[in-house]
Amino acid sequence: METTPHILILPMYYPEKDSSPHRGYMFYEQARSLTSSGCKVGIAFTEQRPLKNITLKSFFRESHFQISAEKTDQIIICRMHAWNPKLSTHPGGLIWSLLTLLLVRRYIRRFGKPDLIHAHFGLWAGFAASVIKKIYGIDYVVTEHASSINAGKISNKQATILRKAYRNAASVICVGSKLAENIRRYTTTDTPVSVIPNFVDTGIFQTSGRNTHKEKNFRFVSIGNLVPRKGFSDLIAGFAEAFSQMPHVCLWIIGDGEEAPLLQEQIAALKMEGRISLLGVLPREEVAQRLAECDAFVLPSYAETFGIVFIEAMATGMPAIGTVCGGPEDIITPENGYLLTPGDQEALVKHLKNIYLNYHLFDRKKISLHIRENYDFRLAGHKLKEIYLKECIRKIR
Repeated sequence: METTPHILILPMYYPEKDSSPHRGYMFYEQARSLTSSGCKVGIAFTEQRPLKNITLKSFFRESHFQISAEKTDQIIICRMHAWNPKLSTHPGGLIWSLLTLLLVRRYIRRFGKPDLIHAHFGLWAGFAASVIKKIYGIDYVVTEHASSINAGKISNKQATILRKAYRNAASVICVGSKLAENIRRYTTTDTPVSVIPNFVDTGIFQTSGRNTHKEKNFRFVSIGNLVPRKGFSDLIAGFAEAFSQMPHVCLWIIGDGEEAPLLQEQIAALKMEGRISLLGVLPREEVAQRLAECDAFVLPSYAETFGIVFIEAMATGMPAIGTVCGGPEDIITPENGYLLTPGDQEALVKHLKNIYLNYHLFDRKKISLHIRENYDFRLAGHKLKEIYLKECIRKIR
């Protein structure tokens, strides 16, 4: 066996032709961090393109289940060009798991048998890893990110799959402490469960040296999929109430989703056009640039497991407003922002005003330093390698 640990990452999503430019970048960054820590790393990804994106031409040219492989930054990226009618259904998950099994078989034939598989999400990558273990005897760990577990929205069928995914895992890693508590209902008593947060590339998201003159121009920013769970309707209403008489205060919302038309109508009804802007989905580098032009971050979610957008924003030095919903409470402290109960509109308005009025009390350099010292991507490889060595010492030496 190689002296260099060979890790194969199974992500549930990864950048693909029809996806958001941000989709799955964190798994690639994790792989880069692992290679820097002395691991041989591969990524095996089965695409999830929905039927609505498949044409006869694209099927024969792009998506007829062929497998491609490339090597980028010393990372082997093996991809099945597939489609899936609806991954969120039980049959869709089983189809994805079967295709992933075929993909991993091809990976092993071409690049060798990995020492360990690192699956992201129990549904369905963790389940696929459990099947792969039965066939090939490869140990695996699962990192769980699913906000549905914190929200208590797991069906009986999903619970059965999660238990299968976790039962034979060498370790289950959670991205937040609340998730680690809630996940215990699906694990056995002897399953090792640990917390390793998500990380941010502080080379991209960094302090800008922006000088805030709040009496002249103050800008809030928020990022996320425009879906009800993220609380953007609450944010727009709260912002309008807090700053209706302060035209120099504005709000940028970065993201897209099903609620976009409704949110635009809400902005118009409140006569906040020009003050609240929906910027849509932006490339990652432009997101970093936009954050550097802002003064405070806010996202009143109803459910999170971590909240990467918080650490991306705070890496630039911004204080933040979040909710006690499963993730932000691990990140936000009185020194760097405010927390509130999801749906508490009175508290949201209060904290929007407070972050403006008390802005001088927040030290942007300290906020940024805290993120760099605790959430920089360079830490990820070392922390994960510790888990690999601790839980799979018989396999990796």
